[in-house]
Amino acid sequence: MKTLLLMMAAAWLCCPGFAASPVNMDSLYAQLDNAIDSSHVFLQQKNERIASLKGKLRSARLAPQRYIITKQLCQEYIPFDNDSAITYLYQCLDLSREMRREDHYVETLIVLADQLVEAGYYTEASIHFGRIDTARLSDSLRTQYLLGQHHLYTEMGYYSHDVRLQRDFFAQARQFYDSLQTRLDSTSVIWLQLRTILLINEGLPSDAIAYSHLWQQQCQPQSRQWAIMAYYRSVIYGNMGNIDQQRYWLAQSALIDIRHAIMDQGALWSLAETLTTQDTDLDRAHRYIDFSWQCLVRFSSHMRSWLVAPIVTNINDEYKRQLQTANHRHISTIVLISFLTVGLLILLAYIQKKRRQLASARNDLATLNSQLSAMNSELSSANTALSQTNEQLRHAIIHLNDSNRVKDEYLGKFLSICSEYIDKLDNYRLKINRKLKANQHGDLLRMTGSDQLKADELKELFQHFDTLFLHLFPTFVADFNALLRPEERIEPAGQGQLSTDLRIFALIRLGIDESSKIAEFLHYSPNSIYAYRARIKNKAAGRRDDFERQVKEIGIYG
Repeated sequence: MKTLLLMMAAAWLCCPGFAASPVNMDSLYAQLDNAIDSSHVFLQQKNERIASLKGKLRSARLAPQRYIITKQLCQEYIPFDNDSAITYLYQCLDLSREMRREDHYVETLIVLADQLVEAGYYTEASIHFGRIDTARLSDSLRTQYLLGQHHLYTEMGYYSHDVRLQRDFFAQARQFYDSLQTRLDSTSVIWLQLRTILLINEGLPSDAIAYSHLWQQQCQPQSRQWAIMAYYRSVIYGNMGNIDQQRYWLAQSALIDIRHAIMDQGALWSLAETLTTQDTDLDRAHRYIDFSWQCLVRFSSHMRSWLVAPIVTNINDEYKRQLQTANHRHISTIVLISFLTVGLLILLAYIQKKRRQLASARNDLATLNSQLSAMNSELSSANTALSQTNEQLRHAIIHLNDSNRVKDEYLGKFLSICSEYIDKLDNYRLKINRKLKANQHGDLLRMTGSDQLKADELKELFQHFDTLFLHLFPTFVADFNALLRPEERIEPAGQGQLSTDLRIFALIRLGIDESSKIAEFLHYSPNSIYAYRARIKNKAAGRRDDFERQVKEIGIYG
């Protein structure tokens, strides 16, 4: 029979896609998180079942009936609340004596000892096992007795820190296992479980995993027995160094434990331990160990608490280390920010000083212009018009808040124009002075009576404006035309020149959006400027009301 089982396991291992279950930890972690979030629902369902049984127990009068209900309560409490399970097991013992049923008494005593083993009370469990007269046991009770003793010595060996005692405990467990071999069906869940655990303890992972798969075939999916199988499967993969598969099966086992409201669980805190030691996923590990700790507190098992305590300590130590590292980084960041802040304050003070110097230079330049205007009163009309135009252009460019580049470019160009204008005024003064000295009054009258000077100066001013504006906004014409319908696009008169339409909206782009000021600069009437603006807005590709706002945004994001 054993040979047949091994052949079945080998065939299973050779199936395509076997080797290891597919690992999709993100999905499993999500299911685990959802299960933890919904754990209060599973806990409520468990408590409702227990409350229902307690209600039946209160109404029961006969000892046999009370024994059956109390035994059911024990089954509910065994993986849920160790203290309550032990309390009700003692009640079962009392009811067994009351009914004078020795078989019930021995069976309950074996279950009680096994529960004490599960909770880590090995001495008390040994005392209870010693009270059993093995010579008077039936076959079924003897099997339970041997299983209980095997469980006791396996647990003692597993948790012992003394190597020699550990070896003795495992040897005792092996003797009870050998005794069970002739009593158990080799296809039963219990036999396959014992065989798998034995092979794990003997360091034979390949054989252990083969029997583990046979064990899996005998378990109902999503059952408590399936969760136990999954836990031991994870132990096998852990011994083989396959961390991914170890976590996969731990997560599967923990998921079933949570959904069954099982408080005596080892899978979840074992999973948290692998997350701590391998990937240092502390947030997830902390959440799992916190939930597992709450379950262990409810179950009241000092042995499990001893096992979890070092993991909690490791997580806390790692948190402290990361916190210290983060604090050092924060301090370094604060120091760096402080230095940057001081540097920024110094830079702001320097910029403010330069602005004051620039304002002083502008004031000096305004004073010089005023003096030149007083010395040349005969040209006051032309000088006033040109000065106002230059002043409007200067203010328009100065108030461009979207680019310091505009300010710098304009200042250099403005100073150059002023210098050229001073030279022109001086040349004009010298020319007038020569004609006055030569008594050429007629020529003077002709010179001052003509508007040609003003026209020439305006033309040159517009040329300067076009050149400077297109230098600052080289894509203005293309961007402006993109706002118009394709058939209404405007082409400039020449390279580096703007048409009147483009010049009007260039001024609007610079922030001069009042028709009266635009008219003053271009020497048009305000009504003409208004008509120009209305005509162009009617050609807009988008909404007419948004057209000028879009023009003002040209060049800002480029």
